[in-house]
Amino acid sequence: MQIMIYYIVFVLIGDVGAYAIGRTVEQWSPATSLPVFLAAFFIVFWLAWVLAVRVTTPKVVPKTA
Repeated sequence: MQIMIYYIVFVLIGDVGAYAIGRTVEQWSPATSLPVFLAAFFIVFWLAWVLAVRVTTPKVVPKTA
């Protein structure tokens, strides 16, 4: 359950960033803003999953004899 919470938080943060990138690109080229936004939008889903897995992976503590 914890991994899904991290995933949703990372997606929300990333989508705000994708929106900001799309709006910024729109100032220079309105026709280019949609493909840039969509690429960033879908990359966020992959990156959020990678980050959520990395954050929730248990830490291995080496045994000392």
